[in-house]
Amino acid sequence: MTDDERRAALWAGALLLLASLVRLGWEVRPVPPLLPADTTAYAELIDETRAAVDDEERRRTPLGPGERIDPNRGSEVEIARLPGIGPALAGRIVEARAEAPFQRPEDLLEVPGVGPSTLEAIRLLLDFDDPPPPVRSAGFRGDPDRIDVNRASAAELEDLPGIGPALAARIVEDRGREGPFRMPEDLLRVSGIGPSTLERLRDHLDFGW
Repeated sequence: MTDDERRAALWAGALLLLASLVRLGWEVRPVPPLLPADTTAYAELIDETRAAVDDEERRRTPLGPGERIDPNRGSEVEIARLPGIGPALAGRIVEARAEAPFQRPEDLLEVPGVGPSTLEAIRLLLDFDDPPPPVRSAGFRGDPDRIDVNRASAAELEDLPGIGPALAARIVEDRGREGPFRMPEDLLRVSGIGPSTLERLRDHLDFGW
């Protein structure tokens, strides 16, 4: 065997030895556990998973005959059982009622995502037998004779002269679609409000600016 062949053989042996050491080190390396060693964490994870599965199953359960949902007291899961109301919209309904409880079905039109067609689909499924007392502070600003048309609920807007339930609902729907009213004349864009109605309203309006 020549010197070059011996050197080549030594290099090959060294490489094989290095490869064996790397493989041995990889096989005996410490592997972190997939789950924490604390067994109480397993129980918590199982409970959370079971609760999430139960909530989802409840959301998918249709309302039974004669069953109604109280939008002021029902949980997000229960409200999401209403037709056309998903988890996100149910969450917005819960947030909105915290600021001003719903007094009638039309008040739900103030919640982004609840339009007239959605309201009609759930109207008979809503329980308003015992609504909480209204919160008046959101629509009134100092002077009780003036109502902030950009913050007042549909029920509060009905206190304005010449504004009934249908027109109050259209005001709420319009500001949600077109943005806030900045001056009295902006109310003329609402169907049903003409110049004469606006003149009766002018001294009772506040725009929150």
